[in-house]
Amino acid sequence: MIFALPFGAGVLLGVCLLPAALPWAALAALVLGWGTAALLKPRRRQIRTGTAGLVCGLLWLALYSFWVLAPAENLVGTEDRVTVELLDYAEASDYGARAEVRVLDRGLRGRAVYYGDRALLDLEPGDRLTADVKYYSARLLSGEASAYYTGKGVFLRLYGKNPLVEEETNAGSLRYLPQRLSLNLRRAVEKVYGGQRAAFITAMLTGDREKLDQQSLSDLKESGLMHVTAVSGLHCGFLAALLGLLLFRRQRLTALVGYPILLFYMLAVGCTPSVVRSCVMMGFLLLAPLAGRENDPPTALSGALLVILLANPYAAGSVSLQLSFAAVAGLLLVTPRVYRAMGKCLRPGSKLGQRGWRFLTGTLSASLGAMIFTAPLGAIYFQTLSLASPLANLLVLWAMPVIFGGALLLTPLAAAFPALLPLTALPDALAGYVLWMAGALAKLPGHAVHFTGPLLAAWLILCYGMLALCAAARSRARTYALAAVLAAVCLLGARSLPGLQVKNDALTIVAVDVGQGAATLLHSGGVTALVDCGSLGSAAGPGEAVANAMEHYGWERLDFVALTHYHQDHAGGLEALFARVEAGRLILPQLGESEQSALQEAVLALAEWYGTAVEFAGEPLTEGLGRAVLRVYPPLAGGEVNEEGLTFLCTAGEFDMLITGDMASSTERLLIETYELPDIEVLAVGHHGSKNSTSAELLEAVAPEVGVISVGENNSYGHPAAESLARLREAGADIYRTDRQGNILIRVH
Repeated sequence: MIFALPFGAGVLLGVCLLPAALPWAALAALVLGWGTAALLKPRRRQIRTGTAGLVCGLLWLALYSFWVLAPAENLVGTEDRVTVELLDYAEASDYGARAEVRVLDRGLRGRAVYYGDRALLDLEPGDRLTADVKYYSARLLSGEASAYYTGKGVFLRLYGKNPLVEEETNAGSLRYLPQRLSLNLRRAVEKVYGGQRAAFITAMLTGDREKLDQQSLSDLKESGLMHVTAVSGLHCGFLAALLGLLLFRRQRLTALVGYPILLFYMLAVGCTPSVVRSCVMMGFLLLAPLAGRENDPPTALSGALLVILLANPYAAGSVSLQLSFAAVAGLLLVTPRVYRAMGKCLRPGSKLGQRGWRFLTGTLSASLGAMIFTAPLGAIYFQTLSLASPLANLLVLWAMPVIFGGALLLTPLAAAFPALLPLTALPDALAGYVLWMAGALAKLPGHAVHFTGPLLAAWLILCYGMLALCAAARSRARTYALAAVLAAVCLLGARSLPGLQVKNDALTIVAVDVGQGAATLLHSGGVTALVDCGSLGSAAGPGEAVANAMEHYGWERLDFVALTHYHQDHAGGLEALFARVEAGRLILPQLGESEQSALQEAVLALAEWYGTAVEFAGEPLTEGLGRAVLRVYPPLAGGEVNEEGLTFLCTAGEFDMLITGDMASSTERLLIETYELPDIEVLAVGHHGSKNSTSAELLEAVAPEVGVISVGENNSYGHPAAESLARLREAGADIYRTDRQGNILIRVH
């Protein structure tokens, strides 16, 4: 443990450094560690062991980067014709399909993701194909640094064309048996169960969430139950317990037979860091007694970390690994203390009461222990902390072993022998119960904290400061009670203050930072509207970003939502938004019958699902917006979807804001020729600052004082263009950008 934990710290530190700095950091750590050991002689052995771990972690990352990462990075931006072998079944993507592959003929180590056409879906693991590819780095997604792929050992993205399937193949080999069984299990679940219950059971058994709809995903996340769909120690524990029951609790037999099955399950679900960690720890737990060694969870946890980082040191940057290890650390360090403290509060007399109390205190203490260590990570990576999580675990976790064990054993049998279908009624009903409970908890007021501003971040830091003081206090019960009350009061204040700040505004506008997309919130006199909600490749998600912004200012409902046009970067976030926020109406542009877009059909289907009224703006409309007015101008041109969009003019007293969507300069000329536009204060700069929009004619006609550009950081389109920025400056407009300033707040008094 003393070696492994510093090894992990060295790797994590190295991931944050430049590769060239790793040897120097290792040398500095070695000198500092050995110098400290010379001063603290009683702890010399431990300090030297820890120093060795830290230095080895830094050097191993440097060696791995040179051996695995550098050859892959050297190919980025080049084109080649290569042969790849599929490592798993392909998945459908927006523009075709993708699959994890191994590049066979370039001496590359590690894996890659290959993007191709839909024909990829017909191939099996082990099949090989040769294609013309262009190499892209897996460390950058949508222009932003990401550990999503590198944490899984994937270091390249290949975009292929002209594929040719090779006759030589490893499909059907024993090596890919886990993948084939995993696919058959997913197919059996779809055959036996229906709808979202099938999707939930699939996610719980295999970690595959692809079939869960946005509403279910949102409910699970908001209620703090998303962890039950990510295969981890919870699921491996269920499997080990099930194997123990089937093998009549024979310890030696369970270890010798059950552990290989557990490793096979790890391969079948994809070897994510969380499942590898749990399988390594489970191996220590099962095998230690056979070797005459004690069960030592901290050492087992450290050993699991060492195994994962030796296989792929870049897994240290994986959110999955960090959350998994933080949760287990909380279970080991905090949960026992909370459990003992809660056990002293009440001692029921009856055996049934004692069992119920142990279940209650055990579940709550485990939830609180894991939450204490994972909450900061959730705030950093997902900007969310589910306060309902302990209650959700109490109400739901008892059903998880029944769903997991029942579905794993009975689903293949019921798929093969339909007469056995009634046996699956219990896991089916319990899966429905879990989804229903997640939805109910997600609707509770104050069920989650979304970190949308510095006040809530300061509140979380305050909570941990008070927690440290409570741990050091003598009268802990009273101190914890006082701290809990103070934390609740501070949270209420932090959540109320932004809404009070803008309460008396004639109009409040928020240009929400959704990455490479657009979303503009308008609020006045208790009425809230939204123009556009979409993004391209945003990790945060435009729908969630808008919902979080609304929560930040205390706006609970959207009276209407309007779209400029049907593109993903303007409409793709509606599904996630509607999963959290009620919308009264949709105002949409109407495309011609021969030009119905798939996205328009998806938007209309979404409106029908949620019972949202739809209105097509075929002529100018005037919508009341509290103390303001929103004018909607119909499409002025045909052809491309960008030119068939709506235009919006929001007016409050002497203030005007114009939103033109992605219309080009030619359509802008039609706009100023058709309608008498006033001098405006704010212009939502067209097409994210494209050089073909925000023409000099438009700027001269409306004379904006401020230009707001909704744009993603390091986007591949070159937005905003230098030409557009120059025209805005020449027109005397101040420029604000979401990629630099985040959410942009405009208040009209």
